[in-house]
Amino acid sequence: MENAIFCCGGLSRAINNAGDSGFSALIKMSRYSKTFFFVQQYRNKDNDDKTGILTTGEVGIKFCPWCGCDLDIFINDNFELIKETYEKNKEFLLEF
Repeated sequence: MENAIFCCGGLSRAINNAGDSGFSALIKMSRYSKTFFFVQQYRNKDNDDKTGILTTGEVGIKFCPWCGCDLDIFINDNFELIKETYEKNKEFLLEF
């Protein structure tokens, strides 16, 4: 079931694609300030595919790529949703 609570359908679909091949959106916690922010992630294969080499990249995003919503404002206005989504998808985040 798709989570349609986010600012638009595009971001909702990207959140629900966490861990799957292609593009997704994830919520990350800053190691230093303990604040949340969004990243857009790319994976060349699904998380459960154990064959070959997994290629993954992430880039921080400040605005929704689909509707232009300021994601800092969205985080502040929906803190519990952000925290729950972070806990649900944090296993798919890159560590650096």
